[in-house]
Amino acid sequence: MQQERGHSIHRQLTRMNLTLVIATALMALVGTLVITVRMEFQTIDNNLTNMAKVMAQLPQAQLVLTGQAENEWLTAYLDGAVASVENIDIILVGDREGTLFYSQDHTQVGTVYGADAWRSALSGEVTVAGAEGLDQAERCAFAPVTDGQGEVVGFVAVGIYARNVRMLVWSTIGQFLLIAAAACLFAMLLSSRVSRRIKEALMGYEPEDLSRLFRRQEVVMESLEEGIVAIDHFGRIIYMNQAAAGLYGLSDRREALGRFARDFGRGSTLERLLQTGKAERNVSIDFLPGGRVLSDRFPIRQEGKVVGAVAIFRDRTEVTRLAEDLTGVRHMVEAMRAYTHEFMNKLHVIHGLLQMERYDMAKEYIMDITRTQHQAISRVMERILDPTVAALLVGKTSRAAELGIRLILGADSQLGAVGRFLPSAALVSVLGNLIDNAMDSLNQSGRQPKEVTVSIQEAEKGLFLCVEDTGLGIDPAVLPHIFEEGFSTKGEDRGTGLSLVKEVVDTYHGQIRVESEREVGAVFYVSFHQSQEEGSP
Repeated sequence: MQQERGHSIHRQLTRMNLTLVIATALMALVGTLVITVRMEFQTIDNNLTNMAKVMAQLPQAQLVLTGQAENEWLTAYLDGAVASVENIDIILVGDREGTLFYSQDHTQVGTVYGADAWRSALSGEVTVAGAEGLDQAERCAFAPVTDGQGEVVGFVAVGIYARNVRMLVWSTIGQFLLIAAAACLFAMLLSSRVSRRIKEALMGYEPEDLSRLFRRQEVVMESLEEGIVAIDHFGRIIYMNQAAAGLYGLSDRREALGRFARDFGRGSTLERLLQTGKAERNVSIDFLPGGRVLSDRFPIRQEGKVVGAVAIFRDRTEVTRLAEDLTGVRHMVEAMRAYTHEFMNKLHVIHGLLQMERYDMAKEYIMDITRTQHQAISRVMERILDPTVAALLVGKTSRAAELGIRLILGADSQLGAVGRFLPSAALVSVLGNLIDNAMDSLNQSGRQPKEVTVSIQEAEKGLFLCVEDTGLGIDPAVLPHIFEEGFSTKGEDRGTGLSLVKEVVDTYHGQIRVESEREVGAVFYVSFHQSQEEGSP
């Protein structure tokens, strides 16, 4: 597309310059033509008037009109005058009745000149008017011819043909067309040079392409969860996306534009990059109201000089939470916390029995706890050889017991010590989120019994997981959206568990299926197969 419009700047500049040149030339042509023709007509009228006065003073004209000489003498003289005088096409000599005694067209001699303009000459005035009655005549000057006593005995008419005036007009137009053509050529050369310079400044992009690229980048920047802030060489903010505005506690990012970065907190150190010119990574920012923030900052260079800096902000709280969810650490910590909490409760019971000096009951209580814990742990350890997954299940069992929920490990469950189909951390993330989701569902339900059944089956060609609860089930209208990030029916800051499960399943090319029935419960089936595992990361 860029190649198809590779010369659009050139075309636009050329079109603009040509339009300007042509419009200017047309206005100049019309104005100059009007002025030139008007001045030329004045010159013509002056020349015709002077020539008519000279001709009226010729003794040959006076003698012929008074009958003192023959027409042939006047004809021979004026024929030579017409041939030798430039810019004069018509010479007429007539008496007071309009009878022509001379005309360059000899056939008109003796005829009466039919126009009325010559009559003004009989009053002794010299006039200029259109030469009516003469073919192709444009302008004529009429002068009176007087005898020796000053009496008007006739008139002389001197004129010019219309074609000469038209030639003058076309000659003027032609000159302007040549000038306009030269100006157009110059405009095209100038447009080509300017367009090349503009394209070099735009790094080869057309303005439309650059505008479209800017809008796309703006959309990308605004869609990022990371905050981005850029400053110029004075330390003023020249760009901030909405994510950064949220970290700064601003409702509209435009509020920060043009302000100094240091105005937003004493801890802002972005401006020091303008002096050091060195990039900084993982800088802890404590002055922002948005919480714990990490920042990567980079100087902006142009022609080797630092002209600004840009900072990328990441919420450490969110990063930590995502890392814990993805690695399963959160589930392990919660499981150990629940196990510790249960253990502390039992220690309190033992301590109370000892203070009451009920030593036999304390001993029996300890033996029961030991036997129960040994049975529970040994049941898990016998079937689940992966210690990380086993620890998760033990901890979740204790946590479930605190909530009044019975967590059951399926009798056919079996898992090896080495993860063949996905790493232990990924398996912990899947199981932990599915078990938490099931226990949340049971907490919202008043139904009994509250049970969560976990089944883990590992075979030669695949790994199968199943988490089943006896809760309220999933609303059919909600079911298509449960794996969407941020979607939850349990309130704010939820909706990440099942989306992480789906992400892990997709990453390791597994499959997940959900079956649910209202007031009965929900079952999540997850499977990973050998053929898919080979292409997994």
